[in-house]
Amino acid sequence: LAQTLLKLTAPGIPDIYQGTELWDLSLVDPDNRRPVDYALRQRLLGALERAAPKEIMARIDEGLPKLWVVRQTLHLRRQRPALFGAEGAYRPLHAAGERSSHVVAFVRGEGAVTVVPRLVMRLEESWLDTTLELPSGRWRNELTGDVLQGAVRVAALLAPFPVALLSRVESGAPGPESR
Repeated sequence: LAQTLLKLTAPGIPDIYQGTELWDLSLVDPDNRRPVDYALRQRLLGALERAAPKEIMARIDEGLPKLWVVRQTLHLRRQRPALFGAEGAYRPLHAAGERSSHVVAFVRGEGAVTVVPRLVMRLEESWLDTTLELPSGRWRNELTGDVLQGAVRVAALLAPFPVALLSRVESGAPGPESR
């Protein structure tokens, strides 16, 4: 999930090989050229319309979490293209605390924040006191619907879903969009 979110939000043009919106464990040609099961993808996209993050993660074997990250990130890119285009600046964010080296975070265009864990096997399931200071303003997690601001505990940020994509909440903007 971290790799997928990074690919979709880092500078450059993301490339999603046909059918890899879900897990694809094929390793060699021609296996990765097999027909895409569009009916399955449509059914899973329908399931996302009413699922909470916990339900999405419960269906990890079906690839639902990856499809959710792809769907939500592409939606944000479509809604706010300037954040990710040629003019969309990239600025790293630095976490603080004992596990800060396990956090990769950056801002795109002052309106989107990507947060992913790294070297998770060494975390021993604990972020301890690790925090991330968000840029000023209010931020909506596109993957959970949570609204955040200021310094956030990484444990709380990544508890409902293992990666985070935050978008700046515009002044006077309507509440979170329904899925």
